[in-house]
Parts: sequence; structure tokens; C-alpha cells
Amino acid sequence: MSGFDELFLKAKELANVAGNKAQELTELAKLRMQATQLKSDIDANYLKLGEIIYELNKAGAENEELIDMCIAEITAQLEELEALNAKIDEMKNVVKCPNCMAANPIGAIYCARCGAALKTEEKAEEPAQEEQPAPKTDAQDTSGAEE
Repeated sequence: MSGFDELFLKAKELANVAGNKAQELTELAKLRMQATQLKSDIDANYLKLGEIIYELNKAGAENEELIDMCIAEITAQLEELEALNAKIDEMKNVVKCPNCMAANPIGAIYCARCGAALKTEEKAEEPAQEEQPAPKTDAQDTSGAEE
């Protein structure tokens, strides 16, 4: 019976892994759908802003408040889209090149497409550690006191 139990446990584990992967793919599809809808909304707001500016300019009127409101709405949507895309990249285990926006594996140091250096969290942590002053030794203290 122990062979059957072991087989049952492995089958159960495999089913759990498959279920988790399916859930992950479903979540990724939902995020992509949200990003697509948000892009559509942004395009509509760009169109609306253009129409407003055209009509105001045609009438010789100014309404900076309305224009600023439209710009603020578009900016908020662009920030939301950027956050969604970051989540998608994280789920896909990729990092975008800041130069050409190509997807690269998370551990990559340079972009596979353009060769630009990729910003990684490890690089960001290293300079902070290097900036700390080295502890003074007795030899450094005595040489400074004599001068």
C-alpha cells in the first residue's frame, strides 16, 4: 500500500502544481485585459483632450482648468498602466530595458537587444554600502594627531 500512497501523493502534488500554474495564467490574462482596457481609455482621453483644445482654440477661448483636469486624468491612467505592466513583467519573470523596452530575464545585467545596462535591485544596494566611511584604525588616529 505504501507504493500506492506514494503514487497518490505525487499525483496530488502534480495536480496542485498544475492548479497553481492555471491560476497564475488566469491572473496574468486578467492583468493583460485590464491593461488593454486602460490603453483604450487613455486613447479615448487623448482624443477628448485634442477635441477640447481644438474647440477652445477655434472659439478663441481659454480654459486651462479643463485642460489641466484632462491632463491629470491621463497622467493618472498612465501611472496605473505602468503599475499594471510592472505586475505583468513580475509575473512573467522579466525586466524591461529602460533604453529599448525589450523584455529580458530578471538576472540579466545587459539588454539582449540593445546591450544597455539593466538596472537591478542588487546594483542599487551596492552603492549605499560603499558610501559608508571605513572605520578608523589606531594608525590613522595617531597620524592625524601628530599633524
